[in-house]
Amino acid sequence: MVADEGYLSWRVAVDRHLHATYCITIEDAGLDEDRLLRHYRTNESPRNFVEWFGDKYDLSPNDSHSSDFRPPTICANGDV
Repeated sequence: MVADEGYLSWRVAVDRHLHATYCITIEDAGLDEDRLLRHYRTNESPRNFVEWFGDKYDLSPNDSHSSDFRPPTICANGDV
């Protein structure tokens, strides 16, 4: 298989989104090149692919990536 530069960039972006969102890599997810290429060829964005993959396999996002994540508030007396 000869991969073009566009696919390789897309694949790197998918790997980054998987890691940032679910703390896993493409390899951890068990994604093979054929499956990745099929999704790439549909012009699906890396972010949309990762969201679809997470929904399909009921993955729980990393809390720090969640849009409603708020760091704990530390009170003046040190309580959280």
